[in-house]
Order: sequence, then structure tokens, then C-alpha cells
Amino acid sequence: MQIQPAFNAGANQGTTSTSSIDGGGLGSSTLEGLRADWNVRMNVSHDTGFVGGAGRLLIHNLVVEEKREVTLLLPAALQNRPGQLQLESAAICSAKPGIAAAPGQPLAFRAEGAKVVVTIPVLNLNDWVYIDFTWTGGFAKGGMSFPQARVPLGDFHPQIAVPVTTDNGQAALAPVTARYDVELGTDLGATVQLEGAGPDLAGIARQPSPDGTMTMHEFKSYGTPRIEAVVIPGMATVDLTQAVVTDSI
Repeated sequence: MQIQPAFNAGANQGTTSTSSIDGGGLGSSTLEGLRADWNVRMNVSHDTGFVGGAGRLLIHNLVVEEKREVTLLLPAALQNRPGQLQLESAAICSAKPGIAAAPGQPLAFRAEGAKVVVTIPVLNLNDWVYIDFTWTGGFAKGGMSFPQARVPLGDFHPQIAVPVTTDNGQAALAPVTARYDVELGTDLGATVQLEGAGPDLAGIARQPSPDGTMTMHEFKSYGTPRIEAVVIPGMATVDLTQAVVTDSI
């Protein structure tokens, strides 16, 4: 995975939208001072209903307050969503020099339904750390739980979030706006469409996998808490054995 250097302390402030932990009412929150950038690799199969993923996350603390934990939302684990999603592992990739963190060091986490709390090395102002996550999930074979079998990628990856309380007193998680660079493997013939984009597949590079058993897609999704794309079965529009198609973002 390609990762970027730590960001300047004044480069960005995250914003949030809200998803309820238990599928109830919505809340609102603003989380400032944290930048979250992901490099994600995922496999999604309509044939088997399987989802597998690995992501490298940059967390950069831009405020004076210490950060000791990071909270993740697992959207498919919400009670009102079809499918399943579980965090499998969390480990240090690299960190700012001087932080008590070693590459490969596993991080403790606890799952509370759709919420996962990960203990991280203490981050003071302008400290940063890269964390590697893995996860698994699933949905009904063929994607039949989703309209037109269009599987939403945003349901099947962890999202950085902040705990909030809704107006009616319910616990909720407000995911933080992030940047996602995505490599995705799908069944042969499946296509990926960015949400809000037309059927021309603009913004997606695609080619067959080296062993010819999957279609590989590369794209970016910036500016919202989730990957804004859907996987559509059996709608290949090009002969992937003949060419690689790359469209501009």
C-alpha cells in the first residue's frame, strides 16, 4: 500500500455525520483536530457473499488534548443493516519517532456491537501513527439483501467515529470524514460505480487479477466518512483480457 507522510498540523480538521449504534434516532457531532486517511484493500464476492478487508490508517492528532483510544463504527453490524462485519486485528505499522510504539505491535480492542474501541499509543499534539487493521464480513449470496444486488462498500469497512448522544438520549457514533484510496477485488464481470457517478465508470481503473480469477478495481473516495461506491454483479462493459481502462477522477 502507498502511504503519505504525516500531515502538517494545520492541514485539516475532520467533520462528521452520524449513524446510530442501535439503528435508532440520529445525533450530531463535530470532531476537530483529527485527520484520518486510509489505504484499503478489499475483496467482495457476490457468488459467496464474502467480504474481506485490510486497511492502513493514518491518525494525526492536531489538538493539545491527548488521544489514547480510537473508536470505529462497523456499519454492517448495525441492527438495521443487512450483513455482518467484524474487526479481526489491529497492529502498529509505524509511528512518529519518540512514541512508545514498535512496528508489528498488536493493539488491544474491544467490540461492543457495531462499536469497536482500540487502545492506541498516547498521541500528544502533532503526534501521528499508522495502524494496520483487518476485518471480515458477509451478506446474502448474490447480494439479494440490497436493491438490484448493488452491494454498498461503505457498509463493509470500519470507519473512525466519535461517541455521541442523540436528542432522545440514545448512544450513537458520528463517523469522521476521511480519505480512502481503495484497491478492490470482485467476481469476474462485476463492476464498481462511484455513488453519484454515471454508468461510464469514471474515476475507476480496472483490470483482471494476475491469476485471472478476479476483476481488480482502483479508485479514490474522499470527503465523507465512508467509501462511496457500490459493487454491481455481472455488468462488465469491457473485455478485461484485452485492455486496462483508466478514467480520470
